[in-house]
Amino acid sequence: MCGRDLRISIILIAVIFFLGFFLRMENAFFDDPLYTDENGLQYFQESDSYYNYRLTENIVSGGHMGDAVIDGMPWDLHSYYPPGVPLDYPPLLPIMASTLYALISAVAPVSLRGICLLMPAFTAPLAGVVCFIIVRKFYGNFPGFVAGILVVSAPFYLIKTVYGFYDTDMLIITIPLTALLFLVGADCSEKNRILVSSCAGLFLFLFSITWSGWQIMFYILFASFLVCMVVFRNSENMKDMLEVFIPAFAVLFVLLIVLNRLELIKLFVGPLRLPDLMNHSLWYPWPDSYATVAELQPASPDKILRYISPLLIIMGGLGIPLYFIRGRDSAPEILIIIISLWVFTGVLMLMKGVRFIMFLIPPLSISAGILTGIVTEYSSTTFKKIKMVASSIIIALVLVQVFVSWGMLGDLKPGYDDYFEESAKWIAENTSTDSVIVTEWSYGHFYTSQADRPVLYDGRLAYIETLPARILWYGPSIDPRIPSTARDYWISRALSSNDTTLSVNVLRMLSSSGDEAYLFLENYTGDSVRSLRIMEEILSLNKSQAREVLAKKYGFRDEDALRVISRTHPLNSREVVIVIPDQMISSMAVRVDRNYTVSEDIYSRIWVRGNHIEEEVIDPSGKSSLVEMDGRMYLMNKKYRNSLLLRLLLGVPDDRFLLVYENPEIKVYILQNF
Repeated sequence: MCGRDLRISIILIAVIFFLGFFLRMENAFFDDPLYTDENGLQYFQESDSYYNYRLTENIVSGGHMGDAVIDGMPWDLHSYYPPGVPLDYPPLLPIMASTLYALISAVAPVSLRGICLLMPAFTAPLAGVVCFIIVRKFYGNFPGFVAGILVVSAPFYLIKTVYGFYDTDMLIITIPLTALLFLVGADCSEKNRILVSSCAGLFLFLFSITWSGWQIMFYILFASFLVCMVVFRNSENMKDMLEVFIPAFAVLFVLLIVLNRLELIKLFVGPLRLPDLMNHSLWYPWPDSYATVAELQPASPDKILRYISPLLIIMGGLGIPLYFIRGRDSAPEILIIIISLWVFTGVLMLMKGVRFIMFLIPPLSISAGILTGIVTEYSSTTFKKIKMVASSIIIALVLVQVFVSWGMLGDLKPGYDDYFEESAKWIAENTSTDSVIVTEWSYGHFYTSQADRPVLYDGRLAYIETLPARILWYGPSIDPRIPSTARDYWISRALSSNDTTLSVNVLRMLSSSGDEAYLFLENYTGDSVRSLRIMEEILSLNKSQAREVLAKKYGFRDEDALRVISRTHPLNSREVVIVIPDQMISSMAVRVDRNYTVSEDIYSRIWVRGNHIEEEVIDPSGKSSLVEMDGRMYLMNKKYRNSLLLRLLLGVPDDRFLLVYENPEIKVYILQNF
């Protein structure tokens, strides 16, 4: 009987894994040649995949993720340039991919990118397998199977782990679930409890080198430990709880001390900085770039329903309450305590961003498995025929989730195409290796990877993950005030301005001295707002005028004025490459139908004729302008109608910005140094 049950378990595990795998491979057969490279491989699904891919390439070619080693630390010279940043990114995913590449390429011809494209489809379904094992341990094969299928087909997890989505999402469910599996296993084991608990600690450490938000899981487990200490304080289980948790925590801290001290610092310092991190004026006087990131917007009810699935919400939401209603059930209290706190924390995290929907999927799936176990067990002890009916209904509902999730993949296509790839190749072959790219931050990771040029600002934005630990972690090579959202402010200021002098000076300053000018001014004045105003004024002037203003208007000593000017108005600037995809118009305009009815609010209509921008004023009191570009119409605030970005998008000739490359989606300019 035991052997038969084991064979059934193996079959169910195979079904869970291969269902998860084939769901994630659905978009691999998207055959539009626009989205495949010269080798027939698709482009990655989104920008972060290119960041992970570049770090993986660095490991393969140089043995570590960085571009260089500075003061004993790997350094990323492509991101936030200049000066670049210490490479503090969790390394497990690049290590896994580079190791897999080394093993497979030793016996068969394979490309690193091909492996990275396939990894999510192979790795993500393991979360369903682990979930199955946890639930099966206490409720049997069928409830475990339901829980496993719910995990691998959860819409948000599925979309984030499809073929070509080379990001940490493929691991951030599997690893904490595995740690939970070992903790629960330690609770059920007496002879090997310390060893099994230590394995949980090992996986917690692996989580620390997987995802920057891993501390959330540690806090959940530590809170569970404290709850267990209270619940079992007057029972014989008190000693058992100590043996379950303490070895895991001990192994985790030893490994952090030896191998990952940055995350150890963040683990303790992070809660102290939590009020700052939750404060919307954290970056004052600079804007909060994170406020524009879609994944970090609070999760609305409709997105929660669509991304988790109504079935998983209902079944997962009922499982834990039903456990308490029935009294002590098959599952141990430690499992219920942990997943209850996990769900509670996940719900709170939804207020901080849609991204944290992912964090709710594992505990809800386990709870749904518990519900299935209780329902089928209850029905089998009362009316045996009802058990088959209940099981059939549950399977039918689970299959509905599977098909709905599968249907969401129909229109999924890579985030980049041949036009982006061709522009990156042109930059790599026709610009100086000392050049720096300016573009919208969401494209930064792509161009650092494919053009092999540094960017001023990219998808890691202001590196908020490192903020709690910078003072303790950074060496003398970098000021702990950076990276900051000041970069975003100045780039946006340059592109939105109609003052060419200001735009040119900002771009030359950022490309040559980075943050040095405003950091020096902030130190000098002791007032960040005043230093910002000074910067705004002098950057709109030429070098001699700016020096005069600093001396006469603001009372700077001559040597201090020269220090500022040498940074804001450098004698020689690196080659500045400005990449303008057509999609960048969305930062200041919204697309409207070509038959859009002109309302009273329209100030003017703008289009290009020959090499000039034509403008027809419609209503002098209007607040918006209609822009015609590439046969499409856009509605924008009239204050941007003379902006540098609009001129670059429209391809209007400019003495300072030379158009050097163009394809149907992208224009590339070089800032002229004269």
